[in-house]
Amino acid sequence: MRIRAVFVDRDKTYLSRLVTTLNAKMSDKLEARSFSDPEYMYEYVKDIKNVVVVVNEDLPIDFGRIPESVSFGYLVEMQGIAESRGQKAICKYQKIEDLYKDILNLFSEKATNDYKLQVKTHNEKVFLLTSPKGGSGVSTLACALAMKKAREGKKVCYLNWEDFGNTAMYFGEEVKSSMSDVLFAVKSKKANVAMKLESFLQLHDSGVEYFASCKNPHDIFSMTENDVEMIMQEFVFVKGYEYVVIDMNFSMRGVFQKVICEYPTEIFLVSDGSESGNSKIRKCLSVFQMMEKDSDCDLIGKTRLIYNDMSRRADCNVVEQPIMTLGAVNRFGQATNRQIMDEIMRESIFDSL
Repeated sequence: MRIRAVFVDRDKTYLSRLVTTLNAKMSDKLEARSFSDPEYMYEYVKDIKNVVVVVNEDLPIDFGRIPESVSFGYLVEMQGIAESRGQKAICKYQKIEDLYKDILNLFSEKATNDYKLQVKTHNEKVFLLTSPKGGSGVSTLACALAMKKAREGKKVCYLNWEDFGNTAMYFGEEVKSSMSDVLFAVKSKKANVAMKLESFLQLHDSGVEYFASCKNPHDIFSMTENDVEMIMQEFVFVKGYEYVVIDMNFSMRGVFQKVICEYPTEIFLVSDGSESGNSKIRKCLSVFQMMEKDSDCDLIGKTRLIYNDMSRRADCNVVEQPIMTLGAVNRFGQATNRQIMDEIMRESIFDSL
């Protein structure tokens, strides 16, 4: 099903460029039409479904002539305006991809329940990266893995569920929505949560799709096991990703145990090779063995060890533990996060995945 988007504005040049661009770039998702006179819009929308109407805020509108099922918003000149005249606002001048997301967000408020994304394929690989030792470089490795697979032409989703995650450090983003909005939408239990989440999704220039990390760290602590299940089952898996990379703090909280027991194809524990780091890895594996007994899941068999920042190495052996070492990454001095990720992507550590 494609959304029908109707734009009403006196500026015919703007309308022509907008509609032409939308229909060229978003033809599989959206059908755009435009009118310079609201009278033609009233006639068009009275008998059709799945329609969004966006009107220049300076034009007078007779809401009695617009069906209740129509999603309505105002076109505004400036960024950062959420509402105009009591209706949701969409900025006229923004990237076409961002404008589409605003339309999708608006449409989700009144769309019927028959809106579907894609059929689940069950072919995705889910990688969870974590560490019991802070500062081990888990996020850098996770983002490098996601970008490497995306640059290989794979469809990739990166989920940052760290307590104090900061996706902007790795993707250099300027975004309007974040994981905070995702969790709010999930907890609201509205019928069209998948569509809402689609409008919050970000696309990095490497091809990685992701949600920006929470605006307030408190929001991620509110994430429940039910929230995780809805995000994964109702959105992530139906999107048909080939790779899903989850970046999450090691924790004894129920939500972490839910994620690690149910979803990963492989689990990557990250150690800096130090004595304390390896000691914590051993304790982590002991926890996995207990979780296996309690939850009847295979954790040890899925777990691989990655050594990172190996200039600190004291002991590169996690003794008497039945896990395989995937590889080691050297330290890259005073390089930036982006430079480090580029170097990691050039190495062979993730080639076999």
